[in-house]
Amino acid sequence: MSDDPYWNSGHVDEPSGRFSGGDPLVTDTFEGWWHASLDVVQRSWRTVGLILLVGVVLPRWILNAFNNTVRTRDIEITDTDWGTIVRDVNPGVAAGIIGAILTLAVLYVSGSAALAAVRTAAAEAAGGFLALGEACSFGFKRGGTFFLWLLLAWVTVAVGLVLCVLPGLWAIFALSLMAPAAVFEARRSPYARSIQLTHSAFWPALGRIVIIVLVAAAANLIIGLVGLLMAGVWHALFASWLANVLIIITEAVMALLLLVPMIWIVAASLCTYAWLRGRAESVSATSLSAEAAGVAIPTAEPGEPGHPGRSDLPEMPDQGSSTT
Repeated sequence: MSDDPYWNSGHVDEPSGRFSGGDPLVTDTFEGWWHASLDVVQRSWRTVGLILLVGVVLPRWILNAFNNTVRTRDIEITDTDWGTIVRDVNPGVAAGIIGAILTLAVLYVSGSAALAAVRTAAAEAAGGFLALGEACSFGFKRGGTFFLWLLLAWVTVAVGLVLCVLPGLWAIFALSLMAPAAVFEARRSPYARSIQLTHSAFWPALGRIVIIVLVAAAANLIIGLVGLLMAGVWHALFASWLANVLIIITEAVMALLLLVPMIWIVAASLCTYAWLRGRAESVSATSLSAEAAGVAIPTAEPGEPGHPGRSDLPEMPDQGSSTT
């Protein structure tokens, strides 16, 4: 029996169960990928949802609440003096600096939570379990470096969208797997690795990631529009201070609703990463979880990473007999 708590000893089929329907993450067809992502949601929605609730939903709600509090919303729609409008909306230098710091903090915490969520989903797919504290410790430990890569990704997407939009759309596609790349391949650049993986099977990867992006965009658009509609209703019916309180409460509810598609997006990104790596390497949910934990798999099945019989390992010269 392996000392690795994430090792799943239940694999008795072909090596790693690749492309046979036997692995919960590594798939081949689009149908397999779709069902694998739903299985991840069904299996890990409680733990992944809790991590995303604490690390993504709550920080975003705090940031939105701050923005709503410091900005004046009582602007006459007939006012055509843009200088007056800008002064009314502008929260001031101090509030602007605090808002920028909060935005960066939310990006760091959200990125760390994404790493923790992917790590937890992979561990549970391999038949293991990751405590909330251990998952958060993992996320924050790698979150600092990942935060810098996220900033670079944001700049890349922003510049690309400014330059005729299409480069920005390409950047969204090419950099969409940064989180799982940072979880499983800590010694490589998640920025470059995501680009490499998405372009290793460009059109099939594009199809899967377009679905992920569309789900994310549609969820944010619909829930955002409902939030704006409710905000207009509160301002029309109640005093300014009470309307702001109701808007903050409404945004909390909207953020909770966003948690549902957010869990599937994490699951789909993880399965997309596993599928792309599985096309070139002999990987499984077990080997990926062990790779994220930074441990070897001494009882690896033939063909899995860590097994001495792998064909992609260099052949060692005969140094006489040895015992293990």
